[in-house]
Amino acid sequence: MANRLYQPVLWVIIIAATLASGFILADRVDVEQASRVVTLAADYQQVETLARWSGLSKAEVINRLQQQGVNALLFKEQTIEDLQQKLWVRSGAEALDALPKSLQAQVRSDYTYFFTCDPVLAERVKLQLHYKIPGGMVQELDADDWYVLGVPMPAKELEKLGLGFSEEDLALAAQQGMLIVPQLRWWYGAEQELTAVLKPLLSYREHIVAILFNDKYLPGYPDNLQYLISGLQQLKAPLGIIEFFPQAGLEELAMLLDRNAIRVHSISIEEMEKLTFTEALARYKLAARERNMRLLITRLKLTPGTGDWLKDNLSYLGQLKQALLDDGFTLGQARTFVPFPFSRRMVFIAGLGVLAAGVLLLQQCRLARLAVILGVLGAIIWTVVLWQQIQVLLARQAMALGAAIIFPTLAVLTAWSAKPRGLGAALFVLLRTTLVAFLGALIIAAILADNSFFLKLNEFKGVKLAFIIPLLIFAAVAIICLEGRQTWDALKQWLNAPLTAKLIILAAVAAVAGLVYISRSGNEGVGLLPFEGQLRSFLDDVLLTRPRTKEFLIGYPFLLLSLVLGNQHRYLPLWLLGLVGQISLVNTFCHLHIPLLISLQRTFNGLWLGLFLGLLLVGFVCAIKKVAKKLPLGSR
Repeated sequence: MANRLYQPVLWVIIIAATLASGFILADRVDVEQASRVVTLAADYQQVETLARWSGLSKAEVINRLQQQGVNALLFKEQTIEDLQQKLWVRSGAEALDALPKSLQAQVRSDYTYFFTCDPVLAERVKLQLHYKIPGGMVQELDADDWYVLGVPMPAKELEKLGLGFSEEDLALAAQQGMLIVPQLRWWYGAEQELTAVLKPLLSYREHIVAILFNDKYLPGYPDNLQYLISGLQQLKAPLGIIEFFPQAGLEELAMLLDRNAIRVHSISIEEMEKLTFTEALARYKLAARERNMRLLITRLKLTPGTGDWLKDNLSYLGQLKQALLDDGFTLGQARTFVPFPFSRRMVFIAGLGVLAAGVLLLQQCRLARLAVILGVLGAIIWTVVLWQQIQVLLARQAMALGAAIIFPTLAVLTAWSAKPRGLGAALFVLLRTTLVAFLGALIIAAILADNSFFLKLNEFKGVKLAFIIPLLIFAAVAIICLEGRQTWDALKQWLNAPLTAKLIILAAVAAVAGLVYISRSGNEGVGLLPFEGQLRSFLDDVLLTRPRTKEFLIGYPFLLLSLVLGNQHRYLPLWLLGLVGQISLVNTFCHLHIPLLISLQRTFNGLWLGLFLGLLLVGFVCAIKKVAKKLPLGSR
């Protein structure tokens, strides 16, 4: 009786939590909609290649790229290989033969020597070597028309060392009205010199979209990031977070810079050689529309299979420009997200909704007394953590994980019934079930709403747990409810059953299905199943926002079928498949780097398409059952 009295109160708390979440999510939409400017950058090294093979000047190629929407150039810090036409590298022994006798006595056999006729390049290389070679030991030799620099390092160890940026090339980009994206290389022992290395870029800071890093480790990581912070603050440029390319120290640096960062999508030159223009175009479109990528590093296709390099690449870039404009983006200098207004009160109320749902779930599991105790204890801890600011981020992530487990499980358990339902009643219950899970999804999206999550500096924790635990809870509750006091006897009987070929095959199929399910549940899933890529592309083209396969193809159809059939033992796998769809719905909103409006569209498309397929599935099963009834008893 007491349970019935306070159940309405718990639902009122959940509704209040949803309303509070709505206020937070309205702010989130405003922040995301304010960030609709995309920068389209080309690789300057490829621009040089295209100019050489097209018989045009670099300025002419840049101008043509601008006409097709490219408004920035990526400049990688140059290396010995990049400068081989202007900078010659010789060992100590080779330098002896190249230098006049008057200088040979100064040549050291264990040194590597750099030769150039360009005084500007010589000064730049000298500066870079001074700051990046341990001890800053750079030997200078004056050999008539040659500028010679020596360092006590073998040439092999200097191959990947960054030697700065060409002042001439940066000036050309600025004169052509292009934005600049510098990409710095790692070097060993980066300390105070970090600020000095960045100084040459100060003249172009108004043109810099973002600072990128080239390697898996940032210069100065792990002990000297403070020097990198100082240099970046002088440039007033955001960090570039390159998708699918984790870099040690980047997340820490971005947080220290108060989330002054933008997300970057790049297709490598090697990848571009394998892709068609259409495939590359689709990748960039999805990156901008569905994952908040605001700096797109485009790569040109300069391969033997491409016809007219200039014409074909310009056409491709023009299509990309138009696709971005059609999606409501504007091309310009990408900016960081505006600060997100964190409301402790609203987050607190949202968290209470999760606790209320947890109490309801425990009641469904016939643990009413424990539910009250844990609910009160959870509310006390949540209050203390938020208002005393004790590990708030961890608490928010824990609360979000709790919601991801509780709401889909609660939603399907409230729909679970021993009696089969008519199609109309089943449709109504399915929509009610989806609504309960959807409330949890909104609460998660609100609790974690923060620029660090939008930038994927922080993430929802426990994705695999959120996919597995609801299935275990539901299966346990379903079996206990069906067997009652005979549960333990039924379990022992099942464990003592003879091992048949049928049982082995079923176990193998279940194991493979479980492995695929678990492996595809994380933030980084496994490859696509056969034909899945084509299906995804088709749905993207037709629906603009592709629904998740677990929802429209598995979850909703099998949940509708389960509601029609009832909760007999043999239908438990169908119920579990239906639960997968609700888990997936909630999980959609755990990916906060995806714009909220995209997640809402994806959920809506999954629902209506899943209902349509569910009706077909129910009709098919009912037809099969009717045919089976008409067959003579015992016929095959």
